[in-house]
Formats: sequence, C-alpha cells, structure tokens
Amino acid sequence: MRSGVSPTRLRYAVRQSGRAVAYCALTIGCGTRDEGAYPAGIAHFVEHTLFRGTAHKSAAVINGYLDRLGGELNAYTTKEEIVLHATVLKEDWRKAARLLFELATEATFPDKEVETERGVVLDEISSYKDNPAEDIYDCFEGLLFEGHPLQTPILGTAASVRKITPEMLRRFVAEHFTPEKMVLTVVADIPEEQLEKEVLKLIGHVFS
Repeated sequence: MRSGVSPTRLRYAVRQSGRAVAYCALTIGCGTRDEGAYPAGIAHFVEHTLFRGTAHKSAAVINGYLDRLGGELNAYTTKEEIVLHATVLKEDWRKAARLLFELATEATFPDKEVETERGVVLDEISSYKDNPAEDIYDCFEGLLFEGHPLQTPILGTAASVRKITPEMLRRFVAEHFTPEKMVLTVVADIPEEQLEKEVLKLIGHVFS
C-alpha cells in the first residue's frame, strides 16, 4: 500500500489488488458530532442530498452514471464521517473517483430535490422508530454521551430535519468538505506507483 498527502493537504491511500473490480472511497471527516448549532441530522441529510444534483449533472444522470458502466455508487454517514464510495471495473476507477469528488465539491442542493429527500429521510426516521433495537440503541447512546455532540442520533429527529434548508446544507458543506478533511482511497489491479501518480494528478485537477 502507498499513502501520502497531496499538495492540497488531501490524504490518499492506494493499493493494488488482483481483481478486475476497483473500489474507490472518499471519506470526509465530519459527521453528527460536527453539527454544532445546525439542526440535528444535517450531516446525514447532506449525504442524501449530495446525489440530487451538481453543477454539471442532474439527479437522474448521477443515479445512472455508474450503472451504465456496471458499477455501484453509494454513501453512508456515521457520527464522525461521511463516506461516498463506488465499485467499478478497474478501467473505470478514474470516472468513479471524479464523480465522488464532483458530488463532494459541486453539489447544488436544488430546492425541489431537497424536499424530495426530506421525505425520504423522514420515512427513514419513522422506520427506525418502528425497529425497537435501533430505537433502544439511539436512546442508549443519548444517555451514554449526554451533554456531548455524540449523543445526537445520526438521522436527527423529524422536527430537526424539517428545519434544514438548502442554504444550511450548502453552508455545512462549505465549512466541512475541505481538502484537509478528505481522504481518497483506491484499490485496483494497477501497480501502486502508477496508481499513486494518477490519484495525485486527479486531486490536483479537482482542487486546482
């Protein structure tokens, strides 16, 4: 494995595998614990709405972009990080990595799309409330970390999610989605020295 820090302070790690499939992940070092004065659940809401449009792609284009290549695109939020990840054939890893960066740096949060995702998140909150194991775990963490940012449920509450506006989403991303908080990892059947050079070139292009 080779790893390092780009001139833009974005960290990276690459590893050669013996498989035809490549794995890319962009980890942003912010999660529920970093929400501060924002409504609870905004980090998770950001993760959902990143896929709803960028400066160059609509939500429909984003959703089908890697599908057409036979790949997969997904994301998740924890209390400490947001992770965007993709699985593609090794020859398509650059397209996948560029898309991850585009989602993280050029999301536009259109009003209509934000409202669509708000409904999705509210349904997700309701489904968790219908799952005793998940509900009990959230209550346990709330008591364990009482008074600390970690006490907040990752999804937030129905009331807090309803308060989130597109402008809040844009501001949260501008504050937290910065190169020094990002880590790009790529695993592909490509020599690590070559992969490292190509990753550094891509990072330089994104943050030029």
